[in-house]
Amino acid sequence: VLSVFHLEIIIHRKLPSVSPPNCFMSGTNFSEKHIFATQYLKIMNQLNLSLPDWINSFLNENPKIIPDPEKQMRFVLALTERNIREETGGPFGSAVFERDSGKLVSVGVNVVVRQNCSAAHAEMMALMLAQKELGHFDLGADGFPGHRLVTSGKMCAMCLGNVCWSGVSEVLSSAEPEDVEKIAGFDEGPTPPDYNAQLERRGIKIVPELLRSEGRAVLQLYVDLGGKVYNARHSQESCLT
Repeated sequence: VLSVFHLEIIIHRKLPSVSPPNCFMSGTNFSEKHIFATQYLKIMNQLNLSLPDWINSFLNENPKIIPDPEKQMRFVLALTERNIREETGGPFGSAVFERDSGKLVSVGVNVVVRQNCSAAHAEMMALMLAQKELGHFDLGADGFPGHRLVTSGKMCAMCLGNVCWSGVSEVLSSAEPEDVEKIAGFDEGPTPPDYNAQLERRGIKIVPELLRSEGRAVLQLYVDLGGKVYNARHSQESCLT
């Protein structure tokens, strides 16, 4: 049922249409000023992140239960390609599945530029939406089935940290960080040399390079279609090159 996929994370933060000084114009009474100030503060303390509108149609076109890990990855790569062709974000997609049943819990795509939020990576969106759906910050809490994150590329430094604390027990990834940097030019951040071991040490199984050639092809598609590379301020002599 598509209603379970809440496509807004209600942590709003957007600027009001009227700037605060205008509420103190001559003639505005104390009550009006108080109401405006209260509404303004509420807006400034909220953040709104949402997935593209086409997500619903994509989900309607695909099964809600995908037990096979390779098919889960193909689903995620198709999701990523759709994000590229719709020009709604970077070349990254993710999904959270119940590990044993293959039930789809949430999806995420990169919406950094459209949402004006550097944290709006695909993995971050998928994990936050899964936690929202389950009503808990820990996807590995007692009483929940085990959860798996499937992602089009191995996580950047930021998303790696979030995965460690998210509660997922398994990660499937396609493209490697060096693929992302060399093909698309994005900065993956200071990922550790013992990347896989860091996850395993925390009880998170990782299966890297699943359908890696297909994952690389999706990155190349983004480049071929002139996709925007944002925040690529890393050195030309990256540790991954």
